[in-house]
Amino acid sequence: MIKRNQKMMVLTLTSVFAAGVVLAGCSGQQEKKETGNNPPTADRGHISVMVYDRGRVPADEGTYEKNRWTEWINNNGPVDATFVPIPRNNPGEKLNVLLASGSAPDFIQDYDAINRNAWYNAKQLMPLDDLIEQHSVEYKAMLEKYPILRKLGTHDDGKLYEVGAYVPADINWVFLVRMDWLKKLNLEVPKTTEELYAVAKAFTEDDPDGNGQKDTFGMSLGGGFNGNIFNWIFGIPGAGHSLEDGKMVYPWKQKTAIAEFKRRLYQEGIIDKDFAADGNGEKAKRDFVNGKIGFYTMQWADVKSTFEAFKKNVPDGELVPIMLPRSEFGQFSPALSGPGATPGVINANAKDPVSVIKYIDFLNQENTIKTLKWGIEGEHYKLDASSCPAPVDLEKNSKEKGWNGDYSLVSNPIEATLNCDPRVMEIDKTTTLGQEFTKILETARELYLNPEVPMPGYFLNAPAMPNDLNMIVQSVSKLDDEYAKAVVLKDYSVEKAAEAAQDMWNKAGGGKVDEWYNDYYNANKDKIVTVMDLYEKK
Repeated sequence: MIKRNQKMMVLTLTSVFAAGVVLAGCSGQQEKKETGNNPPTADRGHISVMVYDRGRVPADEGTYEKNRWTEWINNNGPVDATFVPIPRNNPGEKLNVLLASGSAPDFIQDYDAINRNAWYNAKQLMPLDDLIEQHSVEYKAMLEKYPILRKLGTHDDGKLYEVGAYVPADINWVFLVRMDWLKKLNLEVPKTTEELYAVAKAFTEDDPDGNGQKDTFGMSLGGGFNGNIFNWIFGIPGAGHSLEDGKMVYPWKQKTAIAEFKRRLYQEGIIDKDFAADGNGEKAKRDFVNGKIGFYTMQWADVKSTFEAFKKNVPDGELVPIMLPRSEFGQFSPALSGPGATPGVINANAKDPVSVIKYIDFLNQENTIKTLKWGIEGEHYKLDASSCPAPVDLEKNSKEKGWNGDYSLVSNPIEATLNCDPRVMEIDKTTTLGQEFTKILETARELYLNPEVPMPGYFLNAPAMPNDLNMIVQSVSKLDDEYAKAVVLKDYSVEKAAEAAQDMWNKAGGGKVDEWYNDYYNANKDKIVTVMDLYEKK
C-alpha cells in the first residue's frame, strides 16, 4: 500500500520528469526628445505589443507597460506602441484566452514553439512574406544576412510566419561541481554516469565540507534544471522524437534509464528526499549557495548572482563547469542558446500589420539595438578603446536596464554588438570574484560549444503537429508520473512503470504521433532546422 506521504510526493513529481525539450516616475529618465532614427510624424500607426512580465521592474522604474524604455521606444520609433505584459511563466495560458476573445496584442513574442505551432494550426497568425517584401527595409536585410531566420520562421505551407533574432551559439545551462570537494576527497571529475553516481555518493557520505555532520548531498532533483539535466545526460531530445537508425522514435529507452538512475539516487539517500516539494528549486538553490550540494545545474542568466551568493557564504569554495558524463546513449552538452529564435508573430486580426512591420524594422536599426542593449551613452556606458561599452555604474545599470531585454527579442546583432561580448561586459575583472567568474564563463564555453559533443536530439525546435495529434500528446501528459512513482516507491519497479507508460501511450493513439514524425522527417529532411545548425559559423 502507498503511504500517505508517498502519495503526496508522487503527485508533485511530474515536473521533474518532463522532457526538456533568456516608468512612471523614474528618476534620471531621459528627456522626451526626437533623437532616434524615426522622429514622430502625424501619420504614426498605433499597435499593441506583448512583452514578457518577469516581475523584475523595480518599483521606482515603473511597470512593464510604462517605463524609461517604453517611453524611449515611443519617443524615437515610427509608431505608438501600447505594451501588454504577459506572465513569463506559462504565457500560452493567457495568450490563448486573449486570442480566442479577439483581444490579443497585434505583435506577440513568445519563445514557446509549441504555442506558436498551435496558433499557426488554428490560423491565428498572419503570413509575413508579402508584408516584409513590400514594407520592410531592415528586417528584410536581416533575412538576407542570416538565412537561418527564414528557415526557423517558415512553416510547412512554405510561408514565413515568425520573426526573430540570429543569436551566435552560446552556453545556456551550466553543470557545476564543487571542485574543492573533489580535491578534499581525492576524487576525479566523473566522466561516466557510473562515476557520477559514485562521486555523488561520496559527496553525501564522506563529509566533504569537513564539519563532522551528515548534512551534504551529492545532487538535487529539486526544481526544473537539476531534475531535467538528466534528460540531457541520457540523450532525451529537447524537442520532438529521437532519430535512431534513420527512424523517428519516442525516447522510451532513455526515460527508463533516467528513472533507474534517479531511483538509485533516491533509494540510497544521495539526494534530498524532500525534493518533490521543491518545485521551483528554491530549496535546492538555498542548499547550494550554503555549501551543501556537490553538483548543481542552472541557467547562465542565474549563474552570476548565484555564484556571488555562494562565495559570500563559502569563500573557499571552488565551482567549476564540467562536461555532462557519458551515458550508454553517448555524451552530450547541456542546453545551448542559438543559432536564432523566432518568437515574434503577428496576430491574424491585427488591424495595422504594416505598422507592426515598421516597429520590427525600428527594433533592427543600429541606434535602437545599441540603446536597448547597452543603454544611453554617457549615462549607462562609455566606449572603451575597442569601441565596446564600459559600464559607468554596474549597480545603476542593473537597476535601470537589467530587466529590459524583452523589449528587443527580435533585434538582430550588428557588427558592434557582435564584437562586444555582453556576458564579459557584466563582469568587473578588477576583483578576485570577477576573475573567478570569468574563468567559469571561459571554461563553460570551451566545454559546451563543441559539435563533437552536441546537444541531444535531432530537431532544434519541435515541428508543428496537427491539432488532433497535439491532443493525443496532451492526453498523456501524466505519462511521466509512472516513472516518478518508480523512483520513490520500493515496490513499484521501473520496468512496471515503463510498461504502464507505454500502455498509456498506445491506448491514447501515440502510434499516430510516431507515424507522423517519421512522415514529417522523410518529407522535410532538407529543410528541417537541426541541432547541428547551432554549430554553423556565420
